[in-house]
Amino acid sequence: MADAIWVSSLFSVAFASRLFLIYSPVKDWFTNRIELSTPLTAWNRVQEGLSLINHGVSPYSGDVVHETPLVLAIFLGLQQISEVLFPLLFVVGDLLVGWLLYKLASLHCQILLKEQALNLKSYANSVEPILLKEEALHNVPLLVSSIYLLNPYSIGSCVAHSTVVFTNLAVGTALLFSLRGNILLSTLGVAAGTCHSLYPVTLLAPVVLTLMKVHSFDIQFTKKTIVFVSQVIGSFLVWTLLLLGMSYQVFKSWDFLLATHGFILQVSDLTPNMGLFWYFFTEMFEHFRIFFLWVFQLNAFFYCIPLTIKLRGNPTFLACMLCSVMAIMKSYPALGDAALPLALLALWVHIFPYLRNALLVMCMLICSSFLAPVFWHLWIYAGSANANFFFAITLAYSTAQILLTSDVFFAFLRREYDLYHGVYPPVIKGEPASITLR
Repeated sequence: MADAIWVSSLFSVAFASRLFLIYSPVKDWFTNRIELSTPLTAWNRVQEGLSLINHGVSPYSGDVVHETPLVLAIFLGLQQISEVLFPLLFVVGDLLVGWLLYKLASLHCQILLKEQALNLKSYANSVEPILLKEEALHNVPLLVSSIYLLNPYSIGSCVAHSTVVFTNLAVGTALLFSLRGNILLSTLGVAAGTCHSLYPVTLLAPVVLTLMKVHSFDIQFTKKTIVFVSQVIGSFLVWTLLLLGMSYQVFKSWDFLLATHGFILQVSDLTPNMGLFWYFFTEMFEHFRIFFLWVFQLNAFFYCIPLTIKLRGNPTFLACMLCSVMAIMKSYPALGDAALPLALLALWVHIFPYLRNALLVMCMLICSSFLAPVFWHLWIYAGSANANFFFAITLAYSTAQILLTSDVFFAFLRREYDLYHGVYPPVIKGEPASITLR
């Protein structure tokens, strides 16, 4: 009963805070913030696309609209009813992400306890202090959903009507239903995220591994395993082709591919954002552009390979790491992209004692979040600064995310090591041995 009260209170506060800010005078300020909206997710570009459609012009005839046809079709349908429904769609979508995370965390905690019970005999003798306790994990679902729903990043993105909420919704759907063993809905989530922002295609690896684990398939090249993996990948391909076909039917044209996925890969719009692409390619000589474009884009996809190999036995943690990599390495990131991986990190609250840079990362994130609007104003409006000031903040923001991701990765591996080798290191020549992870 107490849990239901806390959950209902959380969702009520999240709902009320979003609606209050949406219908307050500060909404326009949020909508125009480049930290919250990018050329891919900005609400004013969606409005431009709706206006072009209503005037009988293809939204992809120019270089302004980069939203997917299916999202435009949803807003076009709502526009026929009432534009009052627009804010409600974003608020309900954001709350739905929080609900998916709550269910995901509840299921994940149950799986962790079951896996610990199965592996308990193979653990070292002195691991009692780091073993999971059911009462310690009781509040994790509420913590995970709270971190997302009360996060200024997600609240600001919702108020700004950033369409990143649709990507977060697709990712949350994929992760939850993969843990439930549902092949169709989990691959639909990956396909929807891929069609909307391309980078979630990397989540196919953890989804496949999670489904294999839930359906009790060993990670071996047996005939049954290969058939099962083929079914999952085939389901993803069918959903992707179906969504692309539906997108084609909206405007009877394939122009959207170049305007969406092509735009993401080519990075043709160098509007400043919280990422690393815009400044580098503004300063880049044109004849080096293609080479470094490949290098930067491969960063966003390549880490999927070594992380999958290392974390193949822990696919949920793998998905969390890949979400963090996407938020850092994608070509047009915003603060809303970081809201989901920050919430997912709380699934492993039991490894937080192993973190080494928590205070530094927290200070860097807070400072960069507050100073980004300040330095933007000094650069664009006051004219007393230049692009280097704002880029320094985006660099600090990305560095904080990289430090956090690597620190959590270290903490996870260190706890796994301690479980099998003991919490206390062996004493060699009268001194505790130092442990180096390689």
